[in-house]
Amino acid sequence: FFFGLKNAPELFPELLSTGGMLWFPDLTVADPYVIMPVLSATTFLLMTEVGKEQMMASDPVRGQTMVNVFRALAVAMVPMTMSFNSAVFVYWTTNNSFSLLQAVLLKQPALKKAFGIWDPPKPIPGQEPKNIFDEVKNMMNKKEKETNALAAERIKAHNEIVEQQKKVKMALMEKKLKLK
Repeated sequence: FFFGLKNAPELFPELLSTGGMLWFPDLTVADPYVIMPVLSATTFLLMTEVGKEQMMASDPVRGQTMVNVFRALAVAMVPMTMSFNSAVFVYWTTNNSFSLLQAVLLKQPALKKAFGIWDPPKPIPGQEPKNIFDEVKNMMNKKEKETNALAAERIKAHNEIVEQQKKVKMALMEKKLKLK
Protein backbone atom coordinates (compact mmCIF):
# COMPACT_ATOMS: atom_id res chain seq x y z
CA PHE A 1 0.00 0.00 0.00
CA PHE A 2 2.86 2.34 0.86
CA PHE A 3 4.50 1.85 -2.53
CA GLY A 4 1.16 2.44 -4.22
CA LEU A 5 0.84 5.80 -2.49
CA LYS A 6 4.48 6.64 -3.08
CA ASN A 7 4.10 5.92 -6.80
CA ALA A 8 0.57 7.38 -7.15
CA PRO A 9 1.82 10.79 -8.36
CA GLU A 10 3.37 9.08 -11.39
CA LEU A 11 0.08 7.33 -12.20
CA PHE A 12 -2.38 10.15 -11.40
CA PRO A 13 -0.42 13.41 -11.68
CA GLU A 14 -3.38 15.61 -12.67
CA LEU A 15 -5.62 14.34 -9.89
CA LEU A 16 -3.04 14.54 -7.10
CA SER A 17 -1.43 17.81 -8.17
CA THR A 18 -4.65 19.64 -7.26
CA GLY A 19 -5.98 17.28 -4.60
CA GLY A 20 -4.40 18.88 -1.55
CA MET A 21 -5.51 21.76 0.66
CA LEU A 22 -4.22 24.45 2.96
CA TRP A 23 -0.39 24.52 2.89
CA PHE A 24 -0.06 21.36 0.77
CA PRO A 25 -2.19 21.94 -2.36
CA ASP A 26 -0.05 19.58 -4.47
CA LEU A 27 -0.02 15.99 -3.17
CA THR A 28 2.66 14.94 -5.68
CA VAL A 29 5.45 16.85 -3.92
CA ALA A 30 6.88 16.92 -0.42
CA ASP A 31 5.36 19.24 2.15
CA PRO A 32 7.43 22.44 1.83
CA TYR A 33 6.97 23.34 5.50
CA VAL A 34 7.53 19.78 6.85
CA ILE A 35 4.28 20.08 8.81
CA MET A 36 2.84 16.77 7.55
CA PRO A 37 5.90 14.67 8.51
CA VAL A 38 5.92 16.28 11.97
CA LEU A 39 2.15 15.77 12.32
CA SER A 40 2.45 12.15 11.23
CA ALA A 41 5.32 11.53 13.67
CA THR A 42 3.40 13.28 16.45
CA THR A 43 0.30 11.14 15.96
CA PHE A 44 2.51 8.03 15.88
CA LEU A 45 4.19 9.12 19.11
CA LEU A 46 0.81 9.82 20.74
CA MET A 47 -0.39 6.34 19.71
CA THR A 48 2.73 4.89 21.34
CA GLU A 49 2.12 6.82 24.55
CA VAL A 50 -1.57 5.88 24.69
CA GLY A 51 -0.78 2.19 24.07
CA LYS A 52 2.33 1.84 26.22
CA GLU A 53 0.45 0.30 29.15
CA GLN A 54 -0.62 -2.54 26.87
CA MET A 55 2.95 -3.05 25.63
CA MET A 56 4.27 -3.15 29.18
CA ALA A 57 1.51 -5.31 30.67
CA SER A 58 3.03 -8.74 30.19
CA ASP A 59 6.73 -7.87 30.33
CA PRO A 60 7.65 -4.45 31.74
CA VAL A 61 11.31 -4.62 30.75
CA ARG A 62 10.76 -5.56 27.12
CA GLY A 63 7.68 -3.33 26.99
CA GLN A 64 9.68 -0.31 28.12
CA THR A 65 12.32 -1.12 25.50
CA MET A 66 9.65 -1.28 22.80
CA VAL A 67 8.14 2.03 23.94
CA ASN A 68 11.57 3.67 23.76
CA VAL A 69 12.23 2.20 20.30
CA PHE A 70 8.89 3.54 19.05
CA ARG A 71 9.63 6.94 20.57
CA ALA A 72 12.98 7.05 18.80
CA LEU A 73 11.35 5.88 15.58
CA ALA A 74 8.80 8.70 15.80
CA VAL A 75 11.57 11.28 16.11
CA ALA A 76 13.74 9.68 13.41
CA MET A 77 10.75 9.39 11.09
CA VAL A 78 10.67 13.14 10.38
CA PRO A 79 14.09 13.53 8.71
CA MET A 80 13.88 10.08 7.12
CA THR A 81 10.54 10.70 5.42
CA MET A 82 10.33 14.46 4.89
CA SER A 83 11.06 14.06 1.16
CA PHE A 84 8.04 11.77 0.65
CA ASN A 85 5.12 13.16 -1.32
CA SER A 86 2.27 14.70 0.65
CA ALA A 87 -0.16 11.96 -0.42
CA VAL A 88 1.72 9.49 1.80
CA PHE A 89 1.45 11.82 4.79
CA VAL A 90 -2.25 12.50 4.22
CA TYR A 91 -2.79 8.74 4.49
CA TRP A 92 -0.42 8.22 7.45
CA THR A 93 -1.74 11.18 9.42
CA THR A 94 -5.37 10.24 8.80
CA ASN A 95 -4.74 6.59 9.67
CA ASN A 96 -2.75 7.48 12.80
CA SER A 97 -5.42 9.96 13.89
CA PHE A 98 -8.21 7.39 13.61
CA SER A 99 -6.07 4.76 15.36
CA LEU A 100 -5.31 7.23 18.14
CA LEU A 101 -9.00 8.11 18.50
CA GLN A 102 -9.90 4.43 18.63
CA ALA A 103 -7.26 3.72 21.28
CA VAL A 104 -8.37 6.65 23.42
CA LEU A 105 -12.05 5.72 23.13
CA LEU A 106 -11.44 2.06 23.94
CA LYS A 107 -9.60 3.05 27.11
CA GLN A 108 -12.73 4.72 28.51
CA PRO A 109 -14.19 2.60 31.35
CA ALA A 110 -17.81 3.05 30.20
CA LEU A 111 -16.98 1.99 26.65
CA LYS A 112 -14.86 -0.93 27.85
CA LYS A 113 -17.73 -2.11 30.01
CA ALA A 114 -20.24 -1.71 27.18
CA PHE A 115 -18.12 -3.79 24.80
CA GLY A 116 -16.89 -6.30 27.41
CA ILE A 117 -13.23 -5.34 27.06
CA TRP A 118 -11.18 -6.51 30.05
CA ASP A 119 -8.03 -4.98 31.43
CA PRO A 120 -4.83 -6.89 30.75
CA PRO A 121 -3.74 -8.98 33.74
CA LYS A 122 -1.01 -7.50 35.93
CA PRO A 123 2.23 -9.48 36.25
CA ILE A 124 2.37 -11.65 39.36
CA PRO A 125 5.18 -10.44 41.65
CA GLY A 126 8.07 -12.87 41.65
CA GLN A 127 6.76 -14.82 38.68
CA GLU A 128 8.68 -14.72 35.43
CA PRO A 129 6.57 -12.83 32.87
CA LYS A 130 5.32 -14.82 29.90
CA ASN A 131 5.29 -13.33 26.45
CA ILE A 132 5.37 -14.56 22.88
CA PHE A 133 9.18 -14.67 22.80
CA ASP A 134 9.35 -16.85 25.91
CA GLU A 135 6.62 -19.13 24.57
CA VAL A 136 8.44 -19.62 21.25
CA LYS A 137 11.71 -20.27 23.11
CA ASN A 138 9.97 -22.84 25.36
CA MET A 139 8.41 -24.56 22.34
CA MET A 140 11.79 -24.74 20.61
CA ASN A 141 13.47 -26.13 23.75
CA LYS A 142 10.69 -28.70 24.12
CA LYS A 143 11.02 -29.72 20.46
CA GLU A 144 14.81 -30.00 20.85
CA LYS A 145 14.41 -32.19 23.94
CA GLU A 146 11.90 -34.39 22.11
CA THR A 147 14.26 -34.67 19.14
CA ASN A 148 17.18 -35.54 21.44
CA ALA A 149 15.06 -38.11 23.28
CA LEU A 150 14.00 -39.68 19.97
CA ALA A 151 17.62 -39.80 18.80
CA ALA A 152 18.66 -41.42 22.08
CA GLU A 153 15.93 -44.04 21.68
CA ARG A 154 17.06 -44.79 18.13
CA ILE A 155 20.68 -45.13 19.25
CA LYS A 156 19.61 -47.45 22.07
CA ALA A 157 17.54 -49.58 19.66
CA HIS A 158 20.44 -49.69 17.19
CA ASN A 159 22.87 -50.76 19.93
CA GLU A 160 20.48 -53.51 21.05
CA ILE A 161 20.28 -54.81 17.47
CA VAL A 162 24.07 -54.78 17.19
CA GLU A 163 24.35 -56.69 20.48
CA GLN A 164 21.80 -59.25 19.26
CA GLN A 165 23.75 -59.67 16.03
CA LYS A 166 26.96 -60.19 18.02
CA LYS A 167 25.27 -62.85 20.13
CA VAL A 168 23.96 -64.62 17.02
CA LYS A 169 27.43 -64.53 15.42
CA MET A 170 28.98 -65.88 18.60
CA ALA A 171 26.42 -68.66 18.77
CA LEU A 172 27.05 -69.58 15.11
CA MET A 173 30.84 -69.58 15.63
CA GLU A 174 30.45 -71.84 18.68
CA LYS A 175 28.33 -74.23 16.63
CA LYS A 176 30.96 -74.31 13.88
CA LEU A 177 33.69 -75.03 16.42
CA LYS A 178 31.66 -77.87 17.96
CA LEU A 179 31.04 -79.42 14.55
CA LYS A 180 34.77 -79.57 13.76
